[in-house]
Amino acid sequence: MTGSDDTDPGTEDRADHDGLWPGDAGTLSFASRRALSRLLTGPLVQSHRQPEIWAAVVSDEPALRSRLADVFLDLVLDHDAGIAFTRQVDTGGRVEVPAVLRTETLSHMDTVLLLHLRSELSVAQPGERVIVDREDVAEQIDVYRPVVDSDRSRYVRKFDASWNRLKTYSLLSDTETEGRAEVSPVLRHLFDADVVAGIRDEYRALIGALDGSAAGVDPLLDDDDDEGGEGRDV
Repeated sequence: MTGSDDTDPGTEDRADHDGLWPGDAGTLSFASRRALSRLLTGPLVQSHRQPEIWAAVVSDEPALRSRLADVFLDLVLDHDAGIAFTRQVDTGGRVEVPAVLRTETLSHMDTVLLLHLRSELSVAQPGERVIVDREDVAEQIDVYRPVVDSDRSRYVRKFDASWNRLKTYSLLSDTETEGRAEVSPVLRHLFDADVVAGIRDEYRALIGALDGSAAGVDPLLDDDDDEGGEGRDV
């Protein structure tokens, strides 16, 4: 490891006694502060990609949960999947808290793609890596094309944009094989089984409503606005 990830000998002791710099009022160790910073900047910590950060999250979980709760965030720690990330606390309506995490509005294409990827995760064992082929995915979700865009060229462009956007959000990660990507297990936490079933039913109903339309155009979509209106913290 290089740069800011290097840990000085004795850094842990200085964090406990003299601080890391003059006037340092922090109480966490250097490793735990790195972990907290990574959790705050997101989108997630993965055990196989950031083993040192992951180890710090696991070893100092109570303190990190406390610090995150101070800013209205909850720590999600999935040991089987080897992932950790933050999400907005659910107060059950007891208190109104400010929105800390950025919420992205998913397009129809984003939603269809995420629905398929979440389904791929559902048939995998906990801890098992799920690798998908880009061309296979494009072919398998083509059934939803009438909902996304009836124009083939626009549909392809939207698929390409969504695929790349999910990689930006770390929901897809490139593998050593071109055209193949790993699906992040974090999707299990973002979309539970009930949400997946509800979205699938809605899209099947839309497809049924559009089936046989002479115009073949989705009346719910504007050519320049492909927003599905579904907000998610990603």
